[in-house]
Amino acid sequence: MGMEFAKQSIESFVQDLNSTKSMPGGGSAAAVCGAMGAALAGMSAHMTVGKKKYVAVEGKMQEIIAASEILQTEMMSMAREDADMYSLVLQAYKLPNATTEEAERRKQAVEEASKAAVIASLKVTGACVRIMKLAYTTVVEGNQMMVTDGSASALLALACQQIAAYNVRINLRGVTDRSVAAEAERLLERHLSEGEELKERVLREVEKRL
Repeated sequence: MGMEFAKQSIESFVQDLNSTKSMPGGGSAAAVCGAMGAALAGMSAHMTVGKKKYVAVEGKMQEIIAASEILQTEMMSMAREDADMYSLVLQAYKLPNATTEEAERRKQAVEEASKAAVIASLKVTGACVRIMKLAYTTVVEGNQMMVTDGSASALLALACQQIAAYNVRINLRGVTDRSVAAEAERLLERHLSEGEELKERVLREVEKRL
């Protein structure tokens, strides 16, 4: 628990992915991609600030830089949280269930762990929408030399979102509370819809500028 991926080198993190270790996995890798997406939106804004041509959007770009730094930090925290949630769910499924009492305790543990994992992944899908909004603004209003970096920001965030969405869905299998599951599905659908729309808008604007 509490794995600090943010303190690892990129090489070390990638080596851990390609190993017999169960963590980090796809969810953590996705969140790291999300962090890079946020960072690239910030990069595009950084490369706009201080340019006479873009003085009118200087304040907005400063806001994007601040927001991107927050999202970048959040995503790295979510990478660690994904590993923590995987461990929690795994431990729940490993509980004994030979007796009626044990089976009931295991069922409850799986339910609670699965709910926690779903909530964690929904935080990721929502954060990805925020990243794509930043990317869109940098593409449309920021330094036009950086539009491909804006597209990279949005696409990395979209990939992160789609992976996190799969994690939501697989962990919903352990949630028997239908009201909780229905609300999670509703929120996930909203995030995915917003993400797809933003991705299309970003790429459309990028294509115009190439």
